[in-house]
Amino acid sequence: MQTSKEHDFLVKRLIDQFLKKGLKVSLANYPNYGKPMKIKRHSPDVLAIDKKNGLVYIGLTKTCDELSDQITKEQFTDFSRRLSKTQTSEKIRIPFYICVPENCKSRVKESFEEFGIPWKESIVVIGLQK
Repeated sequence: MQTSKEHDFLVKRLIDQFLKKGLKVSLANYPNYGKPMKIKRHSPDVLAIDKKNGLVYIGLTKTCDELSDQITKEQFTDFSRRLSKTQTSEKIRIPFYICVPENCKSRVKESFEEFGIPWKESIVVIGLQK
């Protein structure tokens, strides 16, 4: 698990993004939050819930150097494929937010292509300036 200052900065900003959207941040790799549980092989950095419809949001942070790592490939694979049943039993794709430094935002989609992982409409990439 990442523990750098850059990682903490990205996690905090992702938490802030979710809160701005009106989501309840339930678990996060950040002080005063419970640790997120594993989803398949790995834990995300942030889990949030839309209180209106119960939809879970998965948040992951990555530094530029981590975008080509094997663990990143596994996380992208596991988290981008999640489906949720709605109250009407319709399956919808769980939103997957990826937070990276602004200077490598464009590399996220390239990483998906290099890893052979299909890009989904439910994936949102946030690039942040320090």
